[in-house]
Amino acid sequence: MYWLRANISDGLFPSECTVALKTEDGEMQVFVAKQQVNDARNAVKVYVLDQNDTFALIQLPSQGGGSVAKVAKAGVLSPV
Repeated sequence: MYWLRANISDGLFPSECTVALKTEDGEMQVFVAKQQVNDARNAVKVYVLDQNDTFALIQLPSQGGGSVAKVAKAGVLSPV
């Protein structure tokens, strides 16, 4: 797992956060458990499925089942 830069805000319930991130197709928002975010780093835990010099294909551990998105590799931070 890696950290991915994202905009973190409160979710609908106390145990979750809303995560907004920029993807190749535009902005994406998902709900994730609070344990999956690092507010100090403005980052969310993700699985990196594939990557090249420019992009990374990531999977978010969202409560809806795990959304997959193509993001700029520069936003992928150090491993968890």
